[in-house]
Amino acid sequence: MIQENEIGGKSNRAERVEDYFVSPYSSALVWFGVCTFLVAIFLASQLGAQAKFFDNLPLEKQPGLWSAIGIVGMLFFGFFQMLQFWFHRNGLQAPGFVAEALVWLKAAEYVLWFMAYVSLVPLTGYLPTTIGFLLLMTWRLGYRAGQYYLLAALTGLLIVVVFKSFLQVKIPGGALYEYLPAAVRGFAILYL
Repeated sequence: MIQENEIGGKSNRAERVEDYFVSPYSSALVWFGVCTFLVAIFLASQLGAQAKFFDNLPLEKQPGLWSAIGIVGMLFFGFFQMLQFWFHRNGLQAPGFVAEALVWLKAAEYVLWFMAYVSLVPLTGYLPTTIGFLLLMTWRLGYRAGQYYLLAALTGLLIVVVFKSFLQVKIPGGALYEYLPAAVRGFAILYL
C-alpha cells in the first residue's frame, strides 16, 4: 500500500509512469528501445525464410501468423518509440542507467517462475503444481492473510477443472501419479 508523505506540500506518490524513473528518456530506456527496434528489423528481414506461409491454408491456420503479428507489432511500436526519442533527444543525458536496467530485469524473475512451473508439471502433476505455484505467487507478491491463500488454492483448482475437464486440454500426467494406487491412478492422470 502506498502511503502519502506530505513534504513541502508534495506527496511522494507517483501519479504517472514517468514519475518512477529519473527521466522518461534515460539512457537505459533509449538503449533498450533502439536494441529492440534493431532486433525487430532483423526478425522482419528473416520472416519470409523462417516463418512459413502456405497457399492452401486459411490465414488463421498459417504456421507463421503469430510470429508475423509479433514482429509487425514490434516494428510498429518500435517506430513510434524511435520518433519519441528523436523529438525528446535533449533528455537523453539523464543519469541512472544501472538502476533503470535493474528495474527492467526484475520482470525476468516471473519468466523464471513460469519456467519452473512448466518444468514441474510433468513431474508432480498439473493439479498439485498449479495450486502450489499459485500459493507461492501469493506469498511472493506479499499477500499474507489466510483468505488470499484459500482464494489462490480455489483458483488453482478451478483452473485445473476448466482446462482438464471442460476444455479437455491434454496435459500429461505427473510422474508422481505412477505411485498412486491403480484405482486412483487413471483418474489422476485424466483429471488432475
